[in-house]
Amino acid sequence: MPSPHRARVVRAAVAAVALTAAMATESTLNQAIAAADAQRAHHHHSGHHATAHHPRPKPSQSNPKPAPAKPKPLPGPVFYDVPDRAAALALPARLDDDGVAIDVGYADAPVQLALFEDYRCSETARFEARQGPTLRALIARHAVLVHYLIESSLDERLPGPGALFATNAARAALAHGGFPLLHALLLANQGPEEVDGFTPQRLLGLASRVPGLRSPAFDAEVRTLYWRPWVDAAQHLYDTAGVHHGTPSMLLNGSEVDLGTRPELLESPSALQSFVQNAANRGE
Repeated sequence: MPSPHRARVVRAAVAAVALTAAMATESTLNQAIAAADAQRAHHHHSGHHATAHHPRPKPSQSNPKPAPAKPKPLPGPVFYDVPDRAAALALPARLDDDGVAIDVGYADAPVQLALFEDYRCSETARFEARQGPTLRALIARHAVLVHYLIESSLDERLPGPGALFATNAARAALAHGGFPLLHALLLANQGPEEVDGFTPQRLLGLASRVPGLRSPAFDAEVRTLYWRPWVDAAQHLYDTAGVHHGTPSMLLNGSEVDLGTRPELLESPSALQSFVQNAANRGE
């Protein structure tokens, strides 16, 4: 059996390799994400250019009008916010007794949901966009306790270690009191899977959107993959859980929900509310 010192050295070496790879592509990734945002903005505002072929009359020489000032570029990346940030900030979060799941909510909730998610998974982001605010409202009413189980296996099939770094940052946020909001922000700012936008610098930018989260200790944990052993443990739990729907997957009080026959639970807030309320009424 390797010594604890040797195990730490090996983990540090692995973290260093991943960190070097992420930082080496930082500029390229930021350019790709910025280009995607610019393309969306171009399509959104293209109607404003309909009169471009109609020249305007020249101003009188006696009363020239000053040229309009060019807008200054925004400093740094632009991040999308979540609609219920105040609700997310108010929710309690802690590490589950199993040492892996992240529990958001109150122990007296009559219903428990386990959610398997991946910060790089587009379907997870879609679920969060549609059902995240509803889940947080149910949690705030003590109606449901949510166990988040975060995996990062998309890094094995796509270039870059973005899921690894994002999952590590989420665990750091739990340690420093900002998990619920950062969790929502990570999925709201996921970007295309193939771009892999979760670099340490971008993650720290997102963390700046959570009041009081950034600190020298938090920043160091994000940059150095401090929580890599926990990330590996979460991956192992996912690999051995036997869920059939990948991410997102859902367990109701320990039993898997067949999302293939209940797709409305991924899309409809009213369906999710009824699902939780019915489970509470049945005492499951």
